[in-house]
Amino acid sequence: MTWSEWYDSDEALLSALRAAVADAPPVPQSAVDAARAAYAWRDVDAELALLALAYDSCLEDCAVVRDAGGAAGRTLVFDGDGLSLEVELCEGIEGQLIPPQPGRVELVDARGTLAQTRADQMGCFRLPLPDRGPVRLRCTTSWVSGTTDWWPR
Repeated sequence: MTWSEWYDSDEALLSALRAAVADAPPVPQSAVDAARAAYAWRDVDAELALLALAYDSCLEDCAVVRDAGGAAGRTLVFDGDGLSLEVELCEGIEGQLIPPQPGRVELVDARGTLAQTRADQMGCFRLPLPDRGPVRLRCTTSWVSGTTDWWPR
């Protein structure tokens, strides 16, 4: 079919499109999930301030040890304008909003929200440790919102 046939007849164009997609294989669910997640995040950086990673205990020189059998969990600190977040990763995620204030904290991966909780008056919260990554935290208080950098599981 030529361009002029498509241009002259909507029915010819629709017929060609129907034929093109009739034998297409089904789209894998993982591709659909990724597409939905990408669309949902299209303007998130404009809506939420990014909380940048300021400290990671895994990057300290003294953190490199031969046997980590009795080692403590990993500590991450994220800083942004008007909001910081300190997080410890052990058997779960324990964190605190700084300055201390109540709010909502969501654990997010590329597919969407994995878990969510409320931070108490001191800004403290607890979430389950995800079984996959990368993940990030989205924090919303009455005054400010922020989303952390991604970090691997």
